[in-house]
Amino acid sequence: MDVNRNRYVGLDILTAVVILTSSILWDVTAHSPLKVNLRFGGTYRLHLQGRAICLLPASLNLATFSYGTCVGWPSSAIPTLQSSEVPTGKNPVTEDEASWIGSLMFVGFLCGTPIFGYISDKFGRKVAGLLIAVPAIISWLVIILCSSIHLIFVARFLSGLSTGGVLLLVPIYVGEICEDSIRGTLGSYLAIFGNIGVLFSYVIGSYTLYHDFAIICLSLPVLFLVTFLWMPETPIYLLRKGEVKEAKRSLEWFRGGKGKDLEEELTKMSLSLKEIQERNSCRSLYKDLLLDRGVRRALIIGIAVSATQMLSGAYVILTYTAPIFRMTGSELSPQVSSMIVGSLLVAASILACPLMDRVGRKVLLVFSETVMGICLIALGAYFYLQDQGVDLTKAGFIPVVCLGLHLFSSAAGIGPVNMVLLSELFLPHVRSTSASISTFVMAFTAIVVTKFYSDLNNAIGIYGSYWCFAVCCFLGAIFSVTYVPETKNRDVYSIYAELSGKESSIIPVKKSYNMRDTPKEYRVQGILPNAKSPSSEHDICAH
Repeated sequence: MDVNRNRYVGLDILTAVVILTSSILWDVTAHSPLKVNLRFGGTYRLHLQGRAICLLPASLNLATFSYGTCVGWPSSAIPTLQSSEVPTGKNPVTEDEASWIGSLMFVGFLCGTPIFGYISDKFGRKVAGLLIAVPAIISWLVIILCSSIHLIFVARFLSGLSTGGVLLLVPIYVGEICEDSIRGTLGSYLAIFGNIGVLFSYVIGSYTLYHDFAIICLSLPVLFLVTFLWMPETPIYLLRKGEVKEAKRSLEWFRGGKGKDLEEELTKMSLSLKEIQERNSCRSLYKDLLLDRGVRRALIIGIAVSATQMLSGAYVILTYTAPIFRMTGSELSPQVSSMIVGSLLVAASILACPLMDRVGRKVLLVFSETVMGICLIALGAYFYLQDQGVDLTKAGFIPVVCLGLHLFSSAAGIGPVNMVLLSELFLPHVRSTSASISTFVMAFTAIVVTKFYSDLNNAIGIYGSYWCFAVCCFLGAIFSVTYVPETKNRDVYSIYAELSGKESSIIPVKKSYNMRDTPKEYRVQGILPNAKSPSSEHDICAH
């Protein structure tokens, strides 16, 4: 089969996957007749019985899609750079240089997390969102134009800066614009498009030339930048800055119009933020992270789940998919095996979409960590027997099945669950800082794992490496059972109350509260008459 035909085959496979993804997403979300409106700027609204219940920001999906291509790029690029026909420079890259290609993205990730965390708090979620496209665009331009391995290192670092912004900003943005009942579904959609990006790299990267693929990938952050220009700032951030009218306009945009429910939701946001600000006015943010039990426990959970996601070995496998399959001696070519793995990632993400809001986050998290640990033990046993000289020719399917099931469990469980938890666990005034710390830890563990993966293999064998990853998965499962709360269909204040070990003092607005009886100036300022008195004539009750 010639190269051109291979390219068309790869495009056909990818097109089929995208069509299948779209149709399944439609089926699993369309429990009632839906009306779909396409708004300029790449934003889809789903309406149920005349009311906007779900916003699918296509621009954010482009950001996660672009992030997925960065994760999957080394799998096809490293074999090309190690071949005799090197597309850049004169000599093939060494194993040490290849490890830096895999790990420097996470060094940029480590640096990008605090940078974009500061920008999102200081200048807003929208400004931070626009800026995450800049390093991604520059990185692909460097790859297209570079002529040395050192410039590739620079490009991978820049792609990591963008990745840090994506993984920090997307959960925050989703958590601040969507309703509690569909927050898990939206988080799953974003994970789906990240995994489609990985599959895109595996398929298109295998059947296109090195520079051609970089040009294709360059279009993704450019499209994101153009579409995100039309997205509004989040209403919660605007309320924090005292811009009440703009917050109301933003909420109207996201909910698809005006109405009584919208005013009630805005009032509840205002009340909650006002109560938190009054309670914490006498101490700094960082003291709150240390002294407030609920905030502290939420941060520990975010850090633990993020670290487990990296220490599970999933990103090592994604980064070195083709080389790992080459080591197994499987009859399947590394390229075909990579495509199978990428397809499993997409299928698992689609499965996670309905499961997230049906069985809950905690069940998915514990189940995925347990299955990943079992798969890694079996995979380590295969490599151990291979190292001992046992003939495993007829068992070549075992590593493919184990790797596929491991990544399937990761993509259906801890991957999307972690993204959703980062948008659900943290109170608004600490959300950006807490998410930044969690993703910073995620980046640091990713650097350690990807950079020293080859060294660990040389020290204790590849089987020893996978057994170490398995131990981390089991420890993560034990932690999740013991400490992680179920967050399905719960607002952040009830989650905070559980983590604090006491009832929340936040005063929510009941559905039966008559907003027309409240003076207009109180509705948007979050100041309700007699709000502190449960026995007042207004129908308000404390948590």
